Amino acid sequence: MNKFGYELNKVFKPRTAFLYKQFLYIISGFLVITTSIFGLGFLISFFSGFDSDPGGDQFGRWISENSAFLISVYFLLSAIIMLSLAIIAVFYVRGIEYYIGDREVVVKKGIINKMEKHVPFRTITNISSRYGVYDRIFGIGTVQIETAGRSGSQMGPEEKIEGIDNYFEVRDQILEVLRQFRHQYATTTETPGIHESREPTTSFEQQLLQELQDIKEILRK
Repeated sequence: MNKFGYELNKVFKPRTAFLYKQFLYIISGFLVITTSIFGLGFLISFFSGFDSDPGGDQFGRWISENSAFLISVYFLLSAIIMLSLAIIAVFYVRGIEYYIGDREVVVKKGIINKMEKHVPFRTITNISSRYGVYDRIFGIGTVQIETAGRSGSQMGPEEKIEGIDNYFEVRDQILEVLRQFRHQYATTTETPGIHESREPTTSFEQQLLQELQDIKEILRK
């Protein structure tokens, strides 16, 4: 284990607090929707009382007469939906895995359809950390990874490492590995002298040469 608390080349998962954050999202959404619905119902009942047309307040009267039934149905449906979302959140969070290797960051997500995203260090352009209000409540945060493909017109990070407590340390760890990787790239790709000839001596050089050869073959077709 290195000084940052996470081991390289080892899979780690989000903290349990990340699941609690998802539960809080669900509860917050329920409160917002409930407040909006009850506020709208109150406004309809209130303004229907000013309608001079005897038949114009029928809808408001119907709501008032059936309010107990409507409230019961609403809370029953809300409970079913919230329970379903909570179960989905449990499986979603448990299915997340992160991996920081020597040459790439790997993020695995998904419930039914599993997604495994590989982000090579050579494509990373920026590393940042983010911690919102809910994150601060549970003491967790997110490390955002931006790549050259997302720089420009496309907004948002390429991938995120969410729900970890020492997110600053993980960010610094990735930055340290990234600096070492780029230093190795700069060292192993220096232009040789005029009278020098050297073959690729590292696996990185061999991989880079192979990629260039593949591109050359594609362009020939």
